[in-house]
Amino acid sequence: MRRYRLPDCTDRSECVVLAAGDFPRGEVACALLRGAEQVICCDSAAEEFCAWGGVPAAIVGDMDSLTNDLRVKFADRLIVRPDQNTNDLWKGITYAIEQGFRKITVLGAFGKREDHTLGNLMLLAARLSEAELQMVGDRGVFDFIDRPSEFESFAGQQVSLFALDPTAEISVQGLRYEPPQNRLVAMWQGVSNESLGKEFSVTTNSPTIVYRLF
Repeated sequence: MRRYRLPDCTDRSECVVLAAGDFPRGEVACALLRGAEQVICCDSAAEEFCAWGGVPAAIVGDMDSLTNDLRVKFADRLIVRPDQNTNDLWKGITYAIEQGFRKITVLGAFGKREDHTLGNLMLLAARLSEAELQMVGDRGVFDFIDRPSEFESFAGQQVSLFALDPTAEISVQGLRYEPPQNRLVAMWQGVSNESLGKEFSVTTNSPTIVYRLF
């Protein structure tokens, strides 16, 4: 059973993909960005990252919103992917996987547009078989699973589950509430569960999104 730690300020990610949503402000998210071995920026995310004091390992996307100054400064690390059938976050994750990373932290994927936030969650869920993906926000973390998994937690932690297939069986241990009839037939049904202790487990064989509030 795969175990998912709860990210904290001491973690050091091998690879962060920084999307072009709201720039990370939370303590954990900023620590993950600061301590990352490599940061792959999705197009215009590079501008805020550089203003923050960062240096991108690569800038990936169609480059439709990257400033001319950054195009010149980082010409040696521009990964131009003009395909309009995928967005820049998809391209950034694809590039990270191509570089051999199998555990990828995604930051900056929330905010600015609500539809983009929802789309980013669905995008990561669609790619969970390719890498261990974790989407960290200012207040919590999303993980993407399709097999029995265990999660580090604490008593009283707020947890939400989203089953992408309403017909799939799902069960939990260590949470206050069991899914009704071992199903989450609507996306809202698994919201605001509560951890009872230092860990909980989710048993499923279908794509499921697990959210833990810090």
